[in-house]
Amino acid sequence: MTPGTTTVVEGAPGTGKTAVLDDLVAHWEGTVVRARCSALDGDLPFGVVAQLFDLVDPDLVPAEAVRALQLTAPAADFAVLHGVYRLAAALAGREDLLVVVDDAHWADAASLRWLAYLALRVQGLPIAVVLTVGTGERCDDPSHGEISAVSRRVVLGALSHDAVAELVSPLGTPSRAFVAACVTATGGNPLAVTRLVAALAEDGVPPTAESAWRVAERGAEVLGGITAARLRRRPTAVVTVAHCLAALGPSPHPGVLADLTRLSPLELAEAVRTVELLGVAGPAVLDDMPAPARADLHLRAARSLRAHGAPDRAVADHLLETSAGLEPWAGEVLDRAAQEAVNQGDPAGAARLLWRALREPVANPGHALRLLGIAELVGNLPGATARLREAFQSDVDDERTAVALSYALHAEGNADGLTALLSGGSPWARAHLVVHGLAWQEAVPSPVPLDTPAGVLHHVMVGDITAAEAVARVSAGDVLSSLASAMTLNLADSLDEALTVLDDVDRAQAPALRALTYVMRGNVQRRKGDLVSARADLELAEDHLRQDRRWHAVSAWHAALLADILLEEGRLDEAESLITASSTDGARRVWQYGGLLTVRGRLLTARGDDHEALEAFLAAGRHCAQWPYRNPAPLAWRSGAALACAAIGDSERARELAVEEVALARAWGAPRALGMALRAEGRVTAGAAGRTLLEEAVAVLRNSPARLELARALVDLGVVVRRQGDTAGARVCLRDAVDLAQKCGSAAMAARAYSELVATNAGPRRMRQTGPTALTPAEHQVAELAARGRTDEEIASTLLIPEEAVELALSGIYRKLGVAGRLQLSNALFVD
Repeated sequence: MTPGTTTVVEGAPGTGKTAVLDDLVAHWEGTVVRARCSALDGDLPFGVVAQLFDLVDPDLVPAEAVRALQLTAPAADFAVLHGVYRLAAALAGREDLLVVVDDAHWADAASLRWLAYLALRVQGLPIAVVLTVGTGERCDDPSHGEISAVSRRVVLGALSHDAVAELVSPLGTPSRAFVAACVTATGGNPLAVTRLVAALAEDGVPPTAESAWRVAERGAEVLGGITAARLRRRPTAVVTVAHCLAALGPSPHPGVLADLTRLSPLELAEAVRTVELLGVAGPAVLDDMPAPARADLHLRAARSLRAHGAPDRAVADHLLETSAGLEPWAGEVLDRAAQEAVNQGDPAGAARLLWRALREPVANPGHALRLLGIAELVGNLPGATARLREAFQSDVDDERTAVALSYALHAEGNADGLTALLSGGSPWARAHLVVHGLAWQEAVPSPVPLDTPAGVLHHVMVGDITAAEAVARVSAGDVLSSLASAMTLNLADSLDEALTVLDDVDRAQAPALRALTYVMRGNVQRRKGDLVSARADLELAEDHLRQDRRWHAVSAWHAALLADILLEEGRLDEAESLITASSTDGARRVWQYGGLLTVRGRLLTARGDDHEALEAFLAAGRHCAQWPYRNPAPLAWRSGAALACAAIGDSERARELAVEEVALARAWGAPRALGMALRAEGRVTAGAAGRTLLEEAVAVLRNSPARLELARALVDLGVVVRRQGDTAGARVCLRDAVDLAQKCGSAAMAARAYSELVATNAGPRRMRQTGPTALTPAEHQVAELAARGRTDEEIASTLLIPEEAVELALSGIYRKLGVAGRLQLSNALFVD
């Protein structure tokens, strides 16, 4: 440090400002006067000056400076300031003088005024002045600005990685991962690093990569202690605001904060600013409070938040930190907050709230037990079934508790008790029993009225109601009604309507229910032939299924759909691995396992293993025969079995299976199921009769949204037509099939259709047969010129081709682009 200079050292707490001063003092060859300011010094005129010169020989003190050193000077007038200045100069006259003031932002106004007076006159004198200030600390005294204007500024920052490594080295040679964890935990703050290293040494933590995880926990404790100690040095208003902000969290309601602090708006604003600058509003601040004071703060926060209309969850979070029985409304708030937590997918939080609610005087403990059991069920927490049994036994007439208990039994795979639990209840309870019956054979109710959407779905699955009648009875409402209605609409080929209903289902539900919603969406998209969208929905479903694997019906359905898409993409090995992994003991007990068996049959058919494929399809039939569900719309295993029988030469059995499925599909009346059944019957029927059935299948499927099934039927019809010698008719069918399969994303179907098209000796130059990509380069030139308004004659002249060739080319272009004439070309060329 050079005499004749003033230096301000700035840094955040813990960055070593005091250590820098200690080092300067140790190396100064001369006289040192030193003072350390605190929050208590602000109201004591000349308090810092008195600290600086407390030990000076009284004979050196000028008369004008005596009052300042005795703290009796009424004001910082010129005589007093100059008197203290003369004292400093006298000391410097003997040997170089170092004036050191730590935390100068807290200095009293009179002392700051003298420091400014000295800084303006120190140049040329054997005096060096060094002050430290905290980063972001506010000092409105004009003297502080005068000092800053004539001072050098040194900013202390965080330690580098290498510097932290050096501090950590007493623990041993540290790994880079361990040092990085220390840097992350402390922000490179020297004080925090030093104390963290001491704590780790006390715990015997080695500085290895394997021990890095322990740094974060210990670092939080260390920082908490530093924060609490830093806060204790602040004025009462700042401490109060820090406590309140720590309790309320970021961005608190202004009215609530004002209620809790009881400060004036000006005092509150200033204290909030100080807390934000210091960063002392974290959990460590609350931990430093005495337990009774902390509980009282949370209780007052709960009262104020409720009075200001805050959500129940925000109020309840504070009630959790208080004793029971203090407010008559606490039980209701905790109850509502728990239901909100379940809806938000936070079952663990809901359980915590409900455990606390049970400690409040409640009129209906069974209700609270039911909610607690539901939260534990949704969160896959232990004890859910026992809790719900206890709630049910306390009120056996509460159907909502019975329904919740039935799902706990379902999750455990205990299907035997479902019927006895729900069969004697209201239509609402029976509707839930129907849902269980869609998975467990033991839970299939009998009889089932048509008074709920779930009841309608049951009759749809049985097949004793037509699609038109079923669609007329659907009604979306609560989650159960919406899902049952969406499934009915899906099976009835009202696919867009089904998607609309599913889009309106509240997704703030348990993971299994969200997974089911996305699986149903994937199923609808698969039936539409939009394999890309179907896969996207199934991936979202998988994200939720990972959180809860107990719902075997949903998992098996998801796996069957995904494996089916993999088959369409030609990824047979991946499909086989998925089917094998998903065929668990739990999956084998639910109806949806029939879907996995059916997809396995399709896989074996694609590999040419027709005998094994037949066994898989028949196994699906035997599995599903345990349920009364005969409608082929949800699962068409008979079609696959019929084709496998025909492939191994059992034509009679193939016809029996196909005819049976056609009859069931005609009774149902939806075009997709009927078209698929007719296609199977057409394939196993020889001669003209078979072609007629395939033509009917194509006609039926053209009136349905099932584009991929239409492509499949077109391929089969094209093959039969080609074999009967109608090459032109075969090409038309196969070209449409190639185009549809590619649009749907079925590489396997597109490849088969393409190979059959090539077999007609008129294979296309590209697989896409419609849209701009289906045009040849020559056709593109003709189309672009025509789109720009050129006449046939001008196009022929430009391209050096006959005018008749232009007319012929335009006819093909219009067909491929699906337009009526020239006026639509400009848009069609750039829209697929």
